[in-house]
Amino acid sequence: MCINEVMARGRRAACMLVLATTLGGAAGVQGEPLNVYVGQGQMPFADGVAKRAGLFGELMHELCTRTAQQCVFRSLPWRRVLSEAESDPHGIVLNLGRTPEREAGFVWLLDVLPTPYVLVSLDRTFDTLGDALQAGPVAVMAGTVRADELKRIRSGDQRVVEVTDPQQAAELLRSGRVVAWYEIDLRAMYLWHEMNAQAPLRLGKPLSNTRSHIAASLKVEGANTLSKQMTAAFADMHRDGSWQRILTSYLGLDRSRALLSDGW
Repeated sequence: MCINEVMARGRRAACMLVLATTLGGAAGVQGEPLNVYVGQGQMPFADGVAKRAGLFGELMHELCTRTAQQCVFRSLPWRRVLSEAESDPHGIVLNLGRTPEREAGFVWLLDVLPTPYVLVSLDRTFDTLGDALQAGPVAVMAGTVRADELKRIRSGDQRVVEVTDPQQAAELLRSGRVVAWYEIDLRAMYLWHEMNAQAPLRLGKPLSNTRSHIAASLKVEGANTLSKQMTAAFADMHRDGSWQRILTSYLGLDRSRALLSDGW
């Protein structure tokens, strides 16, 4: 049984999407539903207010089904996702990069995707943040580790343009108002394609080796068992081709095959 409920609280920033999946009377962790937190504006990975659920959204729907978990999907602005999930005894976060700063703050349930950050540009390739900042304004998602990193090294009149939606950054790059965009390579390529932008993107060298996970609050009981269940279900999805079908629907056949050939 699936129930989708959108509760509008003013504008999109307070939108909540609730989807509950129940199978065969099976209960979630502690017999309560898992609260799955989805950051808005996170396509192609996840976005609870978009027409499509995204890579992580569709994956989590499938994992909830295969592990017989009851799941409630809650869509919030990314800045609120971590604070609310960390204090939730049933909190799950989708598309969370595993970084040293976050390592001790979550239970890392499932390693899903490599998500290296790169500098995306149009006229020239940038391999370092310093080179990009010297050339002009650089766009980045507000409230992120990447934004802090850029602000920490900028000097003089160098500008860091913080945005609340990756689409804004893509538009700034296309219009020439920034010279570079600090973003995950897959997201940049996906949004550029969705915008039907004609200019070819230039991607610099990876500036991180981040991998994105499904993670749980430290307060979630039975998280280790849940991780084993998810890992087994994800392996089944690899074997039966369902994971490749999800990847292909967002990234195209060639890109999905290339990613899977790298071992994930």
